[in-house]
Amino acid sequence: MTGRPFGTAALAVLLIAMVPRAADCTTSPSGKLSIEAKLDTDRVAPGEAATLTIEIRSEGLSLPDVSLSPLPGVAVDRSGTEQNFSMINGRVTRTSTTVYRIIPRTEGVVNIPPLRVTVAGDKAETSPLTLTVSRGAGARARAALRANLPPGTAPPGTPEIFVKATVDRARVFWNQQVILRLRLYSRVDVIGDVDWKPPSANGFWTEGMGPPRQGRVRMNGVEYAMMEIPTALFPTRTGALTVGPAQIRCRIARVVQPPDPWSMLAMPDVVPQDVTLGTDPVTIVVDPLPGGAPAGFEGAVGDYRLSLHVDGLTAHAGEAVAARATVTGTGNIATVRDPEIRARGASRQYVVGSSSHTDRSGDRLAGQREVDVAFVADQPGALEILPVKFVWFDPEAGRYRSQTSDSVKVAVLPGTGGGSGPGLVSTRGLAIAALRRGRGPQGSLSLDPPAGSTVLFGCSIVAFGAGVVTGRRRTRLSSDPRSVRLRALEALLARDLARAATVAAAGEPAKAAALAEDTLLAGAGLRHDAELAGLARGERGERLRSRGASEDGIAAIEALLASLDAIAYAPPETRSKDARHAIAAVRETLDRYRKEMGA
Repeated sequence: MTGRPFGTAALAVLLIAMVPRAADCTTSPSGKLSIEAKLDTDRVAPGEAATLTIEIRSEGLSLPDVSLSPLPGVAVDRSGTEQNFSMINGRVTRTSTTVYRIIPRTEGVVNIPPLRVTVAGDKAETSPLTLTVSRGAGARARAALRANLPPGTAPPGTPEIFVKATVDRARVFWNQQVILRLRLYSRVDVIGDVDWKPPSANGFWTEGMGPPRQGRVRMNGVEYAMMEIPTALFPTRTGALTVGPAQIRCRIARVVQPPDPWSMLAMPDVVPQDVTLGTDPVTIVVDPLPGGAPAGFEGAVGDYRLSLHVDGLTAHAGEAVAARATVTGTGNIATVRDPEIRARGASRQYVVGSSSHTDRSGDRLAGQREVDVAFVADQPGALEILPVKFVWFDPEAGRYRSQTSDSVKVAVLPGTGGGSGPGLVSTRGLAIAALRRGRGPQGSLSLDPPAGSTVLFGCSIVAFGAGVVTGRRRTRLSSDPRSVRLRALEALLARDLARAATVAAAGEPAKAAALAEDTLLAGAGLRHDAELAGLARGERGERLRSRGASEDGIAAIEALLASLDAIAYAPPETRSKDARHAIAAVRETLDRYRKEMGA
């Protein structure tokens, strides 16, 4: 192949190809001031962005600014401004380049009015620009441009950064799990942390799904970095419910091209830009649960399994037999009511405690709910833990389901306090030893006690009495509900809250806050002898008032719960610190409960 020089015709074709689709440049009569406005495209679809670049040149030290007036039905985002100056033969020229993103909301024609600048009486202005907005224009333009663009190049009008809210279901049953995903898409560098402001969700119980998740995706052939915050929503009312708009604030690195692309020294400039983005509201239709709910249904909706565990099949009279019912599955586990555990043959029973553990690591909110009940039989015989039943609504199958455990029989043996045993002979009177006629090797055998045995017998009686008192005290404490609750509260401090502190120190503040929230609810329930987990705020307050809690105490609990809930949405740089402070406040509250219960 024979080479040939790059001719004038080829250069002209190249220059024509680089000219923006819509542009207008005017210079003042003196030639010292000029302004140019150009659009990167003249046709877009609703919701797509066109880039408007405004360039001002001025000879001298004064450089005027220009702003774009609001446009009806159009979102205008000022992306950044870059300024440069040059000196040639003593003449100073200053240049300003400002970039706007024009995002029309509806079809039609967007008219951009003339832009004017003035310096010391010298004036320059642009002619009006027009942008055609139609649903088919954007798709056709993108298809035509994409066919001729180099690989990895985004077509004009492709958004650099945007946010979107989606739900996995638009129609659900009452209390059925809905996953709301807030996603930030960006093909520009995000500087620092992203500040997420959650949407309003009136009519929903909300549960965070942990820290933001990141990855890379392709949309319409363009690769984006994606950051996602998932949230589990559980509707508490029926009808059409709306999730309000969410807001995201972040800072991006805007690359501004130099005004003279032919200059050998021209280098792109990086300008930080603060960006605020919002999502559109999302409407979810909530249907009521079908009628005909079986007996025992208390509002659980999801996919669950029931298991029953008894700590032994034999026990002595007066000893406690513990039974634990566990409900595991996906759904709003915090609102699942404890299954009822009953027994036949028990002299008394008491609830040792209940707890819920939530798993936020997957695509659905899951977890388990546990309740422990202790039964005591005072007489030998049989203690039977009756079948435990759990009923729930399966939204995927659209029907009610139930599961019933088997009964468990526990053999109750005589108490360990003593009794007649093999080889012992007892009579209604004194135990008589056979008298010996003669003197034995150790002396005479008589009914009188040997010397010093009286003192030994007295000491034995005292020791036996102390053992009886201690045993009775232990039995009384093991059967005293207040004492049982106090020990359960101490276990919360030593186990669950310590685990929350460890998780916070490991860099998982959202998970630590969830653990601390469960611990606080369990501790407050133990202090006031009330089951609080799974209750709404109003129901929780009424339950505490009925148990004698003060208004100040209830307000303190709700404030602490609110601060724990907010940690999942706090700025990343403050989450760990906030979690540590909240856990310390929970510890202080539970310590106060422990002292009040032990007084």
